[in-house]
Amino acid sequence: MKRTGGTMTITVDPAVVSVAESIRTAAEAAPLLVVSGRAFGDLAEELGSMDAAAEHLQGVAEAVGRPIAVNLPAEDDGSSTVFISPRSWTEERLAGWVGGHHEHLEREFGRVSRIGPNRTERRRRQRED
Repeated sequence: MKRTGGTMTITVDPAVVSVAESIRTAAEAAPLLVVSGRAFGDLAEELGSMDAAAEHLQGVAEAVGRPIAVNLPAEDDGSSTVFISPRSWTEERLAGWVGGHHEHLEREFGRVSRIGPNRTERRRRQRED
């Protein structure tokens, strides 16, 4: 475990401990949990698929009552952060919550260029209406 500037980094060896349980424990303690792309990959390997990993994070977000972020590397050497919020949260509530954390996110990952629902989620919600 490493603590720097108000942040804490937790590193686990997936051969020794459960990534799923480590994420659940960290989410209970952290006001903002950001799962790295590598940790998400380790979680998917542990649970058997990317879908299972996403479902686990959804369950953790539901259990702690706040979003879980996943920061994934992008092809342009940048990154993209996706937030998985409790199902009861509206897009507006999530955008406000992310906006409230944007300074911290920018310190960790660089300039935040867009806050809003992803295109896939927006299309799914439009079909439901």
